[in-house]
Amino acid sequence: MSPLPIVFAHGLEGAPEGTKITALRAAGLEVIAPDGRGLVLADRIAGLESATRDGPVILGGSSYGGLAAAWLATQHPARFRGLVLCAPALHWSEAPVQHPERLCAPEGLPTWILHGTQDEVVPIAVSERYRDASGPHVTLEALEDGHRLQGSIPRLVSVARMLARD
Repeated sequence: MSPLPIVFAHGLEGAPEGTKITALRAAGLEVIAPDGRGLVLADRIAGLESATRDGPVILGGSSYGGLAAAWLATQHPARFRGLVLCAPALHWSEAPVQHPERLCAPEGLPTWILHGTQDEVVPIAVSERYRDASGPHVTLEALEDGHRLQGSIPRLVSVARMLARD
């Protein structure tokens, strides 16, 4: 059976041709990456919502895109077979996410968080809180890396492959 597609939301300064998305595609994974450049959070979420309607898919996101992905997963959990978040900005409050500290992964949705211990943009404590609020179906990997996780791309590919197996 072929792997499930991955819908991946890039970060605030990222793009659909960014390093993470390019690496996932180079690994042979099907990646749908809505263009969120210049969009507010609500519009990014609308693009993700549209791209995931036909599920099931794996949902992913990096930083600001991770916030969008985490919120969408709570709204439509049946669409997703897995969630992978890279240094998600789960401390950022912007409509429709007014209380990001209340977010948690949907019950039973396999969720993987990759977060750099040297991240100076999103403190790793943000991902620790999300993991602790969510339960045992959430795994947090603390990596020796910064916010962009440039040295951890191979690990992202490995996790995405694992989650994408149908």
